Amino acid sequence: MKIYLVLLLFFSVVNCYQRYQAQIPNGANVPDPCNTAQFWGGVGHQKRAGGGTRNTFGILMGEVGVQWGRSACLADSDGDGLSNGEELGDPNCVWSVGGNPPIRTTNITHPGICE
Repeated sequence: MKIYLVLLLFFSVVNCYQRYQAQIPNGANVPDPCNTAQFWGGVGHQKRAGGGTRNTFGILMGEVGVQWGRSACLADSDGDGLSNGEELGDPNCVWSVGGNPPIRTTNITHPGICE
């Protein structure tokens, strides 16, 4: 029974991350700024795997109801001089959930951690 509960909780957490990743352009393709061979699964969180404290991007996304739109796209959550849209491959702020892929799928950077 304990193993079943652990697996259920693990699946629920992984499923939640995927749901949130799908709400932003290239959400599953944001590299870890310190190790670009790994991806940052919880883009809105301080921890790479997600959970716990949110970073500035996660706070912004909470404020806009986890909806990618012009205000989230144009903001510079980490203060590095690039808009969140530029960092996530949507520099023109035209990407939408279920629509066309982002304009750029390479050279993605983290919008919540200043590299």
